[in-house]
Amino acid sequence: MKYSILIFFALLIIISCAKSSNTDFDREPVANLIIENDKVICEFCDGFGSIIETYENQIFVGGEKKIWVFERNGQTTSLFQEIDLANVGSLNSIKAADGSLFLGLIDDEGTGRVRQYTLNNTEWQFTKDFQVGRNQDNFGNDIAIKDTLMIIGASAIWDESFSIPNKDEGSFYIFGNKGGDWIQTQEFYSENRSPDDHFGKDVIIADNFVVVTGLSIPMHVYEFENTEWNLASVENNIVPADIDNNGNTFLYYSEMLGLQSFSMNPNGSISPITINANLDLGLGLQFYGDSMSMTQDHALIATLGGHEVYLLQLVGNEWVLKKTLAPGNEPQSKYSGLKLTPEQALIGGISSDGVSYLFFENF
Repeated sequence: MKYSILIFFALLIIISCAKSSNTDFDREPVANLIIENDKVICEFCDGFGSIIETYENQIFVGGEKKIWVFERNGQTTSLFQEIDLANVGSLNSIKAADGSLFLGLIDDEGTGRVRQYTLNNTEWQFTKDFQVGRNQDNFGNDIAIKDTLMIIGASAIWDESFSIPNKDEGSFYIFGNKGGDWIQTQEFYSENRSPDDHFGKDVIIADNFVVVTGLSIPMHVYEFENTEWNLASVENNIVPADIDNNGNTFLYYSEMLGLQSFSMNPNGSISPITINANLDLGLGLQFYGDSMSMTQDHALIATLGGHEVYLLQLVGNEWVLKKTLAPGNEPQSKYSGLKLTPEQALIGGISSDGVSYLFFENF
């Protein structure tokens, strides 16, 4: 009898240990954040560094289900806040302006939403949720804000099982700020409304114009007339796969022509800018994500699957290569998100062993 009891308790201990072992095996790894002077290292941080935004001395680093907010003072970086997105969607875009933070999110079916946060003394707090209510619209894939004007792209990602006219044509929405509240005022589609346009992939506010592109379709330019926005022109010679701007200066990547640049004049006309730089663009630039970032006279470019990042400088009416960046000594599989500020380049990277990085590069 005594031995039977001992065997019984031994079996209980073995079963308990097995259950504990299985539980530990199934549990998600805990993210490990390491902050150094020239970089932030994040282990088990899915997508960390794929989207980067800045606001004053804060840096927003996006992962798939979380935003890490850092404060950067000189060479010192500290963690300010973590915003958990696990219950609201996967991160699609980040835009910060005028004391507000806007996060574009997408659910498992491709339906988008935008959540607004407001900064108080200690943290960013959720204040409003924007939804259009259209399935698989990808609403919030890109966001642009200037003063009382906000543009939100909805480039659409319909499931292949759906057979509908003009699938994935995409659109964008115009919001105006009235008394501190953002109100939708207009919605636009591309001029031809063709399927697979993904119109609204990139939305830009440039001085007095709104510029919208899709997936390798001609650039659309809108201007404000009387009381509403209207289509001003369709630039058939400008067909970007990716595009960025600073003010009225633009850089874009064309699958046919490579890297191109132009300035937009006050009347909406286009003046070309020369690119005098020998760049190895390899497979091109990624269609979605932050593969370009600009300041007044500099631009940062990462190629698709590339191991280097190019820093260009605008000298007169010509872009020249100022520096090739390959931050860190870690074996990078690719550089992901980019953000250029007047002081430094912020570069997200993912190494071949799955560790994510945010690099700080002075120039």
